[in-house]
Amino acid sequence: MKGVFRPIAFVGSTFPIMCAMGCRLNPNVEIVGSYFPGWMISLTSGVVLTLVANTLLRRKGLDRSIGHPAIIYPGMVVLFTCLLWLCFFD
Repeated sequence: MKGVFRPIAFVGSTFPIMCAMGCRLNPNVEIVGSYFPGWMISLTSGVVLTLVANTLLRRKGLDRSIGHPAIIYPGMVVLFTCLLWLCFFD
């Protein structure tokens, strides 16, 4: 009977700690007096990096050989957004 209560005690003691870990870093960034969420900055930067990658691929003539643009470019936006989020806000 004593072993049954151990998992409940473990979850009861670790759950508040896990919730508090989510509050350790403020994801907002101040830009000219306004606060923007980190995901918005990461998404904007991801779109800009995708446009830069598109320009570079067109200049090199590789844009036709990478695949369908409706799949590749949204995937690049997601990739750049997640990488920037992990590098700067996690």
